[in-house]
Amino acid sequence: MTSTCFVHGCREIEAQHVMQQLTRTSHSSTRPGEKSGPGWLLVSLILALFFGAPYTCAAQADRLSAEISNAELEQRLKFIETRLAGQTPDARYWQYGWTGFHAVSAAAQGVLALDANDSDDEVNYLVGAVKSTGALAQMLIMPLPAVQSAARFQGLPAQSREERFQKLMQGEALLHENAGRAVTRSSWKRHLIGIGVNLFGGVAIAAFGDSSDAVTSTLLGIAVSEASIWTEPSRAVNDLNDYQNNKWMARKTSEVSWHVVPLARRVEVNIRF
Repeated sequence: MTSTCFVHGCREIEAQHVMQQLTRTSHSSTRPGEKSGPGWLLVSLILALFFGAPYTCAAQADRLSAEISNAELEQRLKFIETRLAGQTPDARYWQYGWTGFHAVSAAAQGVLALDANDSDDEVNYLVGAVKSTGALAQMLIMPLPAVQSAARFQGLPAQSREERFQKLMQGEALLHENAGRAVTRSSWKRHLIGIGVNLFGGVAIAAFGDSSDAVTSTLLGIAVSEASIWTEPSRAVNDLNDYQNNKWMARKTSEVSWHVVPLARRVEVNIRF
């Protein structure tokens, strides 16, 4: 039994191989007394990435494939399938819910901007429609990967042992992808982008419309942005941690048996587990 996470292990071996190739190429191509320039180092790195790393990663995968037993392979595949399927419902609720919200918000505010009789209201609704349209585009361009990961995993071929091992590596990659997206909830970059966009919108409203509308739009926009970020599902992080901690291993349930033994002046209960 091995506790290797194959995708992660392969990436580490690949990075090590690239650095080794880069060092050897740099030393072998430099004359005595010369220093290799940054341009040659860049060329060496590109050559090592394109020609050396894939073969090393493939060799590493073949070695790990030979080490893993059929029983362990099936346990890992079953674990990944179950966890990816468990991530799907919440991911769909979040993705489709917020996509619909931003779509309705953009359309409603666009209509209100066209029908507004007051220039201040027109500016306020127009800025709101632009912000909602931008949020909608972001939802469509960068959807939550957990929405489709279970379907993608189940659609992979798994007839032969080689196909099942390749499916395992793809499944691990999906676990990493979903967890990588989930951890961005606490990334300062996402929060600052949401705050910055709404502050910019507020400045635009204050400059061309009403200042009180600017404050309301800014605060409401920041609240919606934060709600969208913090309601994004995060269980993918725990699923990846469980996989890396070998929670995929089958646990044997302990059997408890007991019986009564009548003795001369007492009754003894024996419990075996």
